[in-house]
Amino acid sequence: MAANIKIGIFGGSFNPVHSGHVGLARRAVEELALDRLIVVPAATSPFKTGETSDALAPETRLMLVRAAFNGMDKVEIDDRELERGGVSYAIDTVREIAAENAGAEIVFIVGEDSVKGLPQWKDYDELAKLCTFKAYPRTRESSTEIRRRMAAGESLEGMVPEAVALFLKHGVRESDDAKIVAAVRAGLVRKGGYCPCRLPKLPEFFCPCDEFKGQLADPSYKGLCHCRLYLKP
Repeated sequence: MAANIKIGIFGGSFNPVHSGHVGLARRAVEELALDRLIVVPAATSPFKTGETSDALAPETRLMLVRAAFNGMDKVEIDDRELERGGVSYAIDTVREIAAENAGAEIVFIVGEDSVKGLPQWKDYDELAKLCTFKAYPRTRESSTEIRRRMAAGESLEGMVPEAVALFLKHGVRESDDAKIVAAVRAGLVRKGGYCPCRLPKLPEFFCPCDEFKGQLADPSYKGLCHCRLYLKP
């Protein structure tokens, strides 16, 4: 069924996702003529196992990735590595996606600074048979610099998508009630991607509605947005 389909895989810590990631994704979809680009946040990168002191929580990174790529054509967010937990190895994810899409051409997107180290990746010989690699230059944006600015209370303007900046500024997180979140997402699917505010939320379920923006701007407001997906602490 997936024959002649071209799938890109874009993995990373996304700690946090920034405008460079989004621009790279757009470029890859266009330049590589991808039918799908699967963005896969890592649970723990094998190259960043010591990065813990200022790391964002996995659920926060996933939420922000969904916000950053919301509505982008041909891009989908895949949380399998977060669900799997532990150290995230490319080979595990590529094996699964290849098995799910028999006959598809798979392109794994990497940074130019990773190319020399590819032969040291886990099960590289098998990985190179399952996919090809496309390297892109590092972007001017840096997740490390963004975290530094966050800690210092400095502006993130121009470094992250507007929705990401909004959620980071106000400490938004997903509702703790997994049953409610699951019910809301199922309801959105049934309604073709719309909640009562009539803004499309599929495929990534991100809510950027004006009502919630107003609630976030109110310093006295603490609580859930009207669709009950997100919480202002």
